[in-house]
Amino acid sequence: MKRYLLLFIFLSVNASLVAQIPSYIPQDSLIAWYPFNGNANDESGNRNNGTVYGATLTTDKGENMNSAYSFDGVDDYIEIINYSEHFERIKEEITISSWFLDKK
Repeated sequence: MKRYLLLFIFLSVNASLVAQIPSYIPQDSLIAWYPFNGNANDESGNRNNGTVYGATLTTDKGENMNSAYSFDGVDDYIEIINYSEHFERIKEEITISSWFLDKK
């Protein structure tokens, strides 16, 4: 069974930011940013927080503890419920960026 390690993810459409986002994250149209700082909260300031089901915090590719999630490949996931208007603005184009490590 393969296991995948999700390090970070960000979604892009038009939104305003209120949080301090690192300069390496494209901020134009950012609606969610998940650096996994010990949780699955959206750090963009748009309150699109995730709820973790089964996935466990682990070390990321930069050896930062509790900064990534490990999924069992069967039934682990992170659910993001749209409590804001940000996701509703996605009509035709969306960018999802993430890192995956295959941990065999």
